Amino acid sequence: MSEEVPEQDHLVLLVEDRPASAVALEMVIGTMTSVSVRIVSNGAAAWSFLQSGAGESVRAVITDLDMPLVDGMELIRRIRSSAGHADTPIIVISGTTDLNAPKQALEAGANAFFSKPWSSARVCATLEQLLYAKNAKRH
Repeated sequence: MSEEVPEQDHLVLLVEDRPASAVALEMVIGTMTSVSVRIVSNGAAAWSFLQSGAGESVRAVITDLDMPLVDGMELIRRIRSSAGHADTPIIVISGTTDLNAPKQALEAGANAFFSKPWSSARVCATLEQLLYAKNAKRH
């Protein structure tokens, strides 16, 4: 994971408290053209990063729901209420057994929800679609 992100890259903030899951997602997303990944281990760290100067370069967020400190639902709410990131695409990938979680995440502002185990092809296709849709709005 590189700290330096080239200008043309889409920086994806990956919020996952399980290192093995984070690495697996980073490997899959890292195969996409012009996409860089920054991993943080909880919602509090994600929120701090988004509020920092470096957070301005984030083009999408992929988050788990069940995490320490600030969970994924609260992170989604914070992002959606933030002037600087309200339109940032959010994908949830979670192993939660709560049957209401997908609906709640989407109602809170997530753009997509995937249950674990997830399909790498579907996650990448959804991320690509959301990144290009956001890019089109920026121009």
